[in-house]
Amino acid sequence: MKTKTGIKNAFIIQALNAFISGVTYILLPLLMLERKISIESMGLIFAILPLVSQTNRVVFATVSDYIGRKKFYWLCGIMNLVHLIVYYFSKSPFGFLLGKISEGVRNASLWSVNRAYFLDHSQEGEKTLVKMRGIGSIFNAIGTLLAGFLLTKFFYDKTLYLLMVLSFLIFPNVKKLIDKEKRKISILAILEALSFSNKTKKFKTFFILFFVSGLYFGLVGSYVFPLFLKGAGIMTQNIGLILGARILFGGICIYALRSIGKGKYKMLIGGFFYSLFLILLPFTNQISLPILMILLGIVGGISDVGRETIFIEVINHNSMAGDISILMIGTHVGMAITQAIAGFVITSFGFLPLFFSASALNLFFCLAAFKNMN
Repeated sequence: MKTKTGIKNAFIIQALNAFISGVTYILLPLLMLERKISIESMGLIFAILPLVSQTNRVVFATVSDYIGRKKFYWLCGIMNLVHLIVYYFSKSPFGFLLGKISEGVRNASLWSVNRAYFLDHSQEGEKTLVKMRGIGSIFNAIGTLLAGFLLTKFFYDKTLYLLMVLSFLIFPNVKKLIDKEKRKISILAILEALSFSNKTKKFKTFFILFFVSGLYFGLVGSYVFPLFLKGAGIMTQNIGLILGARILFGGICIYALRSIGKGKYKMLIGGFFYSLFLILLPFTNQISLPILMILLGIVGGISDVGRETIFIEVINHNSMAGDISILMIGTHVGMAITQAIAGFVITSFGFLPLFFSASALNLFFCLAAFKNMN
């Protein structure tokens, strides 16, 4: 019973974290524009997030394989509060940079241990991971859907204050988490687990492919879609509704399809249509734009179901948190590169080059990953 309770509370933490992230997904780029931060500076600031996240994530994940996951859930709760406070007071690029650094530590502390925690306590590894992604996507969507309403009614400062209050709900749920039996820390074993030379050929192949996926995510993630919709003349409250609907339908697809069919086929089919719809995005009008964004969410959700199965195939279950984090190094380095570039591309050439490049990279990833999956 205790283990089941621990899983339930871990899902609640995932949901709370996702909701807060959903609101700030809309709030932050618009707040930065409101406070006169240039788009070029915005790109550089957002680029620090994946680097900070991944640097800490590898360390946190590897150590958690020995001292347990719960300590890092505590850190997630603390940093959730800290990064919101920093954004509340930020008035300059340096302030927002500090906010992104603290947000990076928040992300690292959760994502270094969440998949491993569920695998520790569940007999249905793949289904549990997909359920985690589905719940996260749905609550992220709810936060995004409500963001426009919150910003219209409470403006930026009061919305951040509400999120700070909400973040306190994480702590009682962390208290109820159950750690598996801890192992004695061995520096030699940690170094061996982190050694890239000890990984399988398949692991190394997917490390490179995850780098490609990171390049794609950086071109269309974080601030790009909110700015694209704002530039297309969409009102602030409707930006949240459109992007929230996109994420919500993606989350529903992840949850609904978690037990249907083979993961690699879902990833390939969803990824193909995602690339196709992404190319069409710059050529749509204000009437068809919301429909296309929702379609992106649906096919993106289908593809994400397959992506989660990759972790099951390639990790060593004696060092699973560390292996997952090493795999994600490629993704976060790729994201950092393209997020830093995206702001300059938008200013000089608009959004079209971003969407075309992201479409090609996503399609390459899906084809190559399909070929290398069992």
